[in-house]
Order: sequence, then C-alpha cells, then structure tokens
Amino acid sequence: MEELELYALGALSGEEAAALQAHVAECGECTMKLAQAHGSAALMAFAAKQERPAGTIKAELMARIRANREEEDRFAWPLRTQAPGLGAGRAKMESDAKGSWWNWVLVPAAVLLALVSLGLSWQNRKIAAELQKERRAAELLIHDREEIEKLVSVLAAPDTVTVKLAGTGDAANASGVVKYNGKMGVMVYSAELPALPGGKSYEMWLMPTNGAAINAGVLRASGRVWGNLWTAEVPAKTEAKGFAVTIEPAGGVAQPTGPKVLVGAT
Repeated sequence: MEELELYALGALSGEEAAALQAHVAECGECTMKLAQAHGSAALMAFAAKQERPAGTIKAELMARIRANREEEDRFAWPLRTQAPGLGAGRAKMESDAKGSWWNWVLVPAAVLLALVSLGLSWQNRKIAAELQKERRAAELLIHDREEIEKLVSVLAAPDTVTVKLAGTGDAANASGVVKYNGKMGVMVYSAELPALPGGKSYEMWLMPTNGAAINAGVLRASGRVWGNLWTAEVPAKTEAKGFAVTIEPAGGVAQPTGPKVLVGAT
C-alpha cells in the first residue's frame, strides 16, 4: 500500500513506477487500492500548508480601515454625524476584505484539486485499457488451450478413425489425413496442397452415408490449431463414408461445386 501511495504522489522512480504499473495491470485488488491512493492524494491538497500572510494581517487591516474612517470624520467640515447607512457600508467593506483573503487561499487549492482530478482520470483510463488488453490476451490463451485439449482428446480416443486422403488428377501430388470421431462429432485433419490463384480456396467436406455433404471448413492459415492441422465440428454421431477437399470460391460455399483435389473413403 505504501508503494501505491508513493506512486499516486509521483514519488517513485521511472523503473519503480513501471514495475508497479505492470503489477497493477494484473491485480484487481491493487487497481482499487491505487484509485484510493489517488483520492487520498487529492484530499491532501486541502491539508497541505499554504504560503499565506501572517495570522495578524486581518486584524491589522481592519484596524487600519477603522482608523482611516475615524480620521476622515474628525477633520471633515462641517463635522458629520454618522449617516444611517454608514454601519452597513463598513460591514460590507469588512465582508469584502474577508472574502478576498479566503479567495487567496481557496483558488490555488481548487486549481490543484482540478489538476489532480484530471491526472487521476487519465490514470484510471490507462489502467482500464491495460486491463482490457490483458483480459483479451487471457481469453485467446484459454481458446488456444481448449483447441489443444480437443485435439488431444480426439487423437487419443480409441473410437477415432484415420482416413488417408489421396490427390486426384487436378493435384496428383497432394496428400492429407483425417482423424474423425463420430461420437464426439469432431474432425482433425491435415493436408499438403499446391498454392491456389487469387479468389480461390480449398474446402474440406465430410461425405455422410445419407444426405448432403457437410462443410468441415475452409483450409486457411487463421484456422490452424497447430502446424498444418485444422479442426472442425460436425453433427455428433454422423456416419461418414468418406472425405474430400474441393477448390471453391474464396471464403467457401455451402455445398461443393468445384473439382475434388483430395479424396478418401472410410
């Protein structure tokens, strides 16, 4: 807590401040404590000792005003009696002097508080952005871990079948392998294929024993889970008679329309 208070006051060195920022970005509790420390620093602006006139200046000022007034009344001709509104005028003068004295003290404090509040707001926005960035990174790590766990479970399951894919005349040297677990409804596959011209992409299909082909995904770099491995989820307990890879328009289609470059039967 002491380091957080020193940071809020700007008393830490560059390295210490950077280390503390990195810790706060990962610690929700310290984020709250840092906000409290900034609030305490703002309140200290009112408690800080101000450079102000001596404590007797107010009394001396009022005494001088009264003396000047009495001197003026004594030498005025003809001698004046106090006008009905004179007492109110003096009271107003005293009130103005008092207000000026308090303004001298409060205006700098208000400016300092505004500056501290702006700094606190900026710091809170920065911390929130860093936390959001760390949260996003954590979500990506969790997603990657889940994909790896799915891959391991499919490969290790005793009821997973392996189907080798062979190239056709359109890509005779192409090859691939599919690991399919019908009970889980999960496919893991790899493929070695020649590069395609622009506007085209490879698409994997599961050919069920009954019904239309099932789209198992476009073979793009962003879909890989490891090396040249892709995964796809299909309806569980689907009985497959084979698998195929076709050439389709970029982004893929709902049903195969292009030539088959890889095929394999279960």
